[in-house]
Amino acid sequence: MTVGLDSSEIRKTLQDLSPRYFEQFVADVWQEKQGWATEVMDKGPDKGLDVIGQPPNGGPKTAVQCKRYSVGNKITSRDVQQYAALRQQWDDVKGVTIVTTSSFTSDAEDLADRIRVKCIDGETLTRLIKKYDAVEILDWYDAGKPR
Repeated sequence: MTVGLDSSEIRKTLQDLSPRYFEQFVADVWQEKQGWATEVMDKGPDKGLDVIGQPPNGGPKTAVQCKRYSVGNKITSRDVQQYAALRQQWDDVKGVTIVTTSSFTSDAEDLADRIRVKCIDGETLTRLIKKYDAVEILDWYDAGKPR
């Protein structure tokens, strides 16, 4: 299937990916379309860390937590607080970003602003996919990552 540029189609395709493919997709978009160095963490006891990314200029590393949620399942302030702690669990991580196919509660957004956690909701992610022309990467994951 080829994903079109319709926002609802992109969002549905993202939500249909396996959680692991969603993590890998996010890492690939950051790397291939924005020049970040990314590493998808091994499955298992990752202490909640899905991806580590470093911007192209070699700045501080960012912990990326990927949540492939349905639209009604929002990220809460408790979730933001939990993921913010990733900075303390990894010596070389200075930033935290939460990427979701869903959205954030207003309390979660307020807390994230105060404790410097970047939030990317499903609508913003969809816009980024369009902006960076990453639909072909999504198509590849949607097709099961064929060789």
